[in-house]
Amino acid sequence: MTVLVTGGVGYLGSRLIRELPDHPAFAGDRIRILDNLRQPRYHSLWDLPAHAEYEFVEGDVRDLETVESIMEGVDTVFHLAAITNATETFDIPEKTWEVNYDATMDIYRTARDAGVDDFVNVSSCSVYGPTDEEIEEDFDCEPESPYGKAKLAAEQELLEQYEGELSVTALRLGTVYGWSTGMRFDTVVDKFSYLAATGQPLTVYEGAENQKRPYLHVGDAVESMLFASTNLGDGEAYNVVGQNGRLRDIVDAIERYFPGVEIGYTEAEQLNQLSYVVSDQKIREEGFETTYSIDQGVRELADRFRVLARTQMTSD
Repeated sequence: MTVLVTGGVGYLGSRLIRELPDHPAFAGDRIRILDNLRQPRYHSLWDLPAHAEYEFVEGDVRDLETVESIMEGVDTVFHLAAITNATETFDIPEKTWEVNYDATMDIYRTARDAGVDDFVNVSSCSVYGPTDEEIEEDFDCEPESPYGKAKLAAEQELLEQYEGELSVTALRLGTVYGWSTGMRFDTVVDKFSYLAATGQPLTVYEGAENQKRPYLHVGDAVESMLFASTNLGDGEAYNVVGQNGRLRDIVDAIERYFPGVEIGYTEAEQLNQLSYVVSDQKIREEGFETTYSIDQGVRELADRFRVLARTQMTSD
């Protein structure tokens, strides 16, 4: 049996490839990793579990020949490869569409034609637009970024093509945070934790403190993928959220676990941070539950940064 993880050295992928060997459904399977190393996270391939069999392919998901070659013998696909920084995609809309839509559909069709059993597509709550309602999966999506638009288009098309032979699930993940080997620091929890650990001040826009967003710990995100591959596959989209948290909740946790951090408040000409609340009742009714809170995630990051933070406090 072979499991394919696209984007396998990234933030989510680097944790997933370490969790797979110890999951009962995948124990003993070969884990094939595809990544173009656009972000050079070579360290994500260090110290992989010795009891597992890994295969790494450096390649681009837009290269159909590569996609077709890596699909040989694959039983399950976890499709994580994407351009994920929504802000960045405003500057590269065409490339975003090529990677997040065109390549996703090529991978899906290739998997279907190759006789793959299960296909888990990692999507995002960024497919939703601003609203005062609590968002469920049947919400009329109006994404604002090229990232969200491409993710939504790919998700909708592959679910429309679902015929039951290839099990398909789309997971709309909240804003991911928390410790992973392939860390990202462009989301607020991780970024604020890093700044606090290195003695740098945090800047919060006045009026943004009570805005809410759906947050999801990276560990819970990976667990939802494993759950989807073994329990879902019904051609449906599912929201996955650990906590609909306020920015104030994050700042409070940072102050709790990084004593002495400097918080500065400033006016913003325009608040572009969307505020919305997402319901994950649908996947919970299927039996999946998250385990991490924002407070636990920040505490975990503080522990990872403990030596650096302690050194910083001593020097101050």
